[in-house]
Amino acid sequence: MMFFSKTALGIGISDKQINMVLLKKVGNGVKLLRSASGPIPDGVIKNGNIEEPALLAKAIKRLKAKNGIRARRTAISLVANPVLTQIMELPMNNMTNIRQFIRNEIKQYAVLPRKKVAVDFCGIKSSGKVGFRRALVVAAGSQKIADAVKAMNSSGMNVESVEPASLAYLRACSEKKISQKFGRNLLFAIVYENVFTLCLFRNQALDFIRTKRVEGNILQTEEGCEWLAEEINAVLQFYELEILDKRDEWEINIVTSIPADVVREKIKPLLSNMEKAEFNVRTWDDACLDVPIADANGANSFPAVAAGLAMRLFDFPGCGLNINLLPSEIAETKSVEKQVLVFANIAAAVFFLMVVSIGLVNMKVENVSGDIEQRAKTKFIQNKNTHKLLVEQTLLKKQIEDVSAKLEKADVILKPGSFLHWGHILEDVRLVIPKTVQLTSLAGLDNSRMQLEGKALSYEAVRLFTETLNSCRSIKSASLVGTTADEEKNGMVKYTINCLLNR
Repeated sequence: MMFFSKTALGIGISDKQINMVLLKKVGNGVKLLRSASGPIPDGVIKNGNIEEPALLAKAIKRLKAKNGIRARRTAISLVANPVLTQIMELPMNNMTNIRQFIRNEIKQYAVLPRKKVAVDFCGIKSSGKVGFRRALVVAAGSQKIADAVKAMNSSGMNVESVEPASLAYLRACSEKKISQKFGRNLLFAIVYENVFTLCLFRNQALDFIRTKRVEGNILQTEEGCEWLAEEINAVLQFYELEILDKRDEWEINIVTSIPADVVREKIKPLLSNMEKAEFNVRTWDDACLDVPIADANGANSFPAVAAGLAMRLFDFPGCGLNINLLPSEIAETKSVEKQVLVFANIAAAVFFLMVVSIGLVNMKVENVSGDIEQRAKTKFIQNKNTHKLLVEQTLLKKQIEDVSAKLEKADVILKPGSFLHWGHILEDVRLVIPKTVQLTSLAGLDNSRMQLEGKALSYEAVRLFTETLNSCRSIKSASLVGTTADEEKNGMVKYTINCLLNR
């Protein structure tokens, strides 16, 4: 971003409560500034959806003011029902537009609305299946999400990210619970209000995920504990019998609002053949102990989900599960507003430089003209000096014409609808470029195309880069113009890719 903020606000929204965490970027880490919690007004959320976005925005605004929280950059948790969360196998061949392929696939799920669906995905480690790559896909109806985001933005916030609460928690605890656990199978059972998420990491990569909505207070009952144990057992037994060729080490992490002693007493005994597995239980009151920023704040408690949401805005890698269900129409509006602000600043700077340049040129012209007149009055002027002055005057005239032409170009650039969303385009290219590909040149061919040039380790890397460019929202199509071997560096390949851009 051109104007980067060092603070970010995460807002976890559940059926009953609003949780906030304000973080500050410090070096390579973050510092907890403030946290706050407050109740959700009656009637705001019904059946897992936000029904009164204006009331929710007012409640958030009051909670911020009460606790002296003034940050604008905001990430919120997803509140939507139903939600599709699934790992998809994507064919590597003949894949021209990954996003469109995924959209076509999710149309088969009747639980989602047929129109206005927010979809996002991120690549995850391959399962080893030849010819396929894997992606975590999350989808939900976009209308109610858009209404809530618009209400919050109109109340002075700047919502940049919307993601499931379970993914925010996994990011927050990744450093302690995932990244250091080599050679272990990590099973997380996360119950955030009435949303149950079961996910499994193998070799630090997501291998399985399932999300369900649980109605009522069933998990607070004896039957609810048995149901939770059955869900966990189903995954454990499947992996033990079908996937793993040996009994690997297991770590089971349960995060719920159920007291820890109840979980250990009623759920742990129901887990089959897991006597030697490491068993960890957290409630949402002490889940912050799994977040690294807790170390520097002693006994101070804060909502772990809200902390993970705020960390998303600082591009913390976490466990690599970066999903953003901010509706496309809002993302595009924000991109346009950002570009307008950038161009307005550029225009002001250009105009100032033009005014100064023209003033200096005019002063120099006046000085030269006066000098010419003075010398013309001198009877003993030499021909060569006269010629030199005439040449200098001609050059100055050309400079004035060049400055005028630049002003006309600036006017064309700043006309509404005459510029592309370059900030969004460059961000898309940055996100999809493989590590084995180097970009050495990026040029706009006209108002609808750009050309990329660079080097890669192989022809396959160039082909993959071209395919992933086709998945970018801001790029209509990308085609490989040509490749040649780099004579200066053995094994390297030079490439040229042309892209047709979306306005």
